[in-house]
Order: sequence, then C-alpha cells, then structure tokens
Amino acid sequence: MLYYDFPDAYDLFYSEDFHIATLKYYKKIFSTKKIKDVLDCTIGTGMLTIPMAKLGFNVTGSDINQKMLRKAKINFAKEKLMSNFVRSDILNLSQTIKRDFDLVMSTGNSLAHVQNVNLKKAFSQMDSVLKPGGLLYFDSRNWELILKRRQRFYLFNPIIRDKGRVNYIQVWDYNRDGSMVFNFLIFEEINNKIISKRQFYVIYYPFTVETIRLILEEMNYQNIQFFKMGDPENTNLQNSNWYSVMATKPFPELLK
Repeated sequence: MLYYDFPDAYDLFYSEDFHIATLKYYKKIFSTKKIKDVLDCTIGTGMLTIPMAKLGFNVTGSDINQKMLRKAKINFAKEKLMSNFVRSDILNLSQTIKRDFDLVMSTGNSLAHVQNVNLKKAFSQMDSVLKPGGLLYFDSRNWELILKRRQRFYLFNPIIRDKGRVNYIQVWDYNRDGSMVFNFLIFEEINNKIISKRQFYVIYYPFTVETIRLILEEMNYQNIQFFKMGDPENTNLQNSNWYSVMATKPFPELLK
C-alpha cells in the first residue's frame, strides 16, 4: 500500500513534542524575515506547515494527493487556523497557482519524490510563484549519507499517544536504477496490546547537495544556505540525517 494514500497513518508520526520543536525552529529561521504570504507546495497533511500558520503567516498549501489535502483541511480546522488549499503537482505550479508568495516551501522530504531529471523543473516551478527577493525553502533527508552507509533498517523511538504508543520502523531497498523504496512498518499499541499492524511503501529518488547547489546557482539565487534541520547554526551536513536549504530569489535588475 502506498503510504501517502493513508493520511491517518501518515499523521501517526507527528507527536506534540514534534509540533513544539517545529514551531520553535520556524520561528528562529523565519520570524525576522520579511514574510507575509507563504506557499507550501508539498503540504501533505499540513503537519509541517501548521506551525507557520500559528506564527501568523498567511498560508496556502498545494499537493498532488487529494487525500492528503483533505486531511490537511481537517488538521488546520482542528487548530482553528485558516488556509487556502489547491491541488497541484509541484511540476505544474504555474498552471494552477496564479499569484506570488514571499516564501515558497517544500516540506517533508518531498523533493525526493521528483525524479532527478525533473529537479530543475521543480525548482523552476517553485520560482515561478515566488516574488523577487522572496525565500525558497525545503527540507530533505541526507541522501548522500544514506547511500554511503547503506543501512537496511531505520528505527524510530516509540511515539507516545493517549493510552498507547506507535512503533515505527523503516526498511530500505536500494534499486539498481538509483531509486530507493522505503517500506514502512507501523504497529499501534493501546494498554500494551497491539491493535493494528500495517505496511506501506514509498519510492524516492536520491540527489546530492551539490546537485541542488548547482541548480540554485544556475538560477542566480543568492544567500544559499544548507544547515541541519532544527539547528540553523549547524552547517556541517556530514553527520546530519536531515537538512534544510534556504535561498533568496534575485531581483530582475540585479541580473542585468
């Protein structure tokens, strides 16, 4: 079963502690920027974008998966937060979104769903709805570290929920064409009894930090920053499992 077709299972990963940490992180990197209108073009169920709305930004969310978008609307409503939602592939943003934003985000390691041959197009489409001088931001697993270690199993700490917990395991398959399959094994417990066992999968297309840097430089982006997700002062990615990238779109007059 494809993981993203089951948004309720997807949301099991997000704990209250995760929300608090994400809110703190976003406040640290975005609160001093000149930002009002934000687009998360891979919003999923909104769990990584709700903190932006809580910080007072005007949030719009787009995603290719209608099921995830419906869950995002529910999640925002539960928090009594307003947002606009648009169904759109990241590769076709200019066709479905007819306005510009101060910040265009891609959250949740989503760019790895795009095949390498289409990465430039993905960034071009994000750029197409970003104001000059605006910020482009995304987060990603450290694919170079994953391919170097070639580990097979990735275990998360149990996530405590209500009267139980969620046990969350990933098993990684390395394909000959360079892609990867992440198999998700999720066990839910209540009162020390397992109430569900589910298996899902996702296909990813790993990319390098240098690939991203070259694309942004070719697009004349400025102030290109790579840093550990959750810790913007840490720019050493060698041992960072997950990182963030932020860059500024140039003003047209600076390109003359």
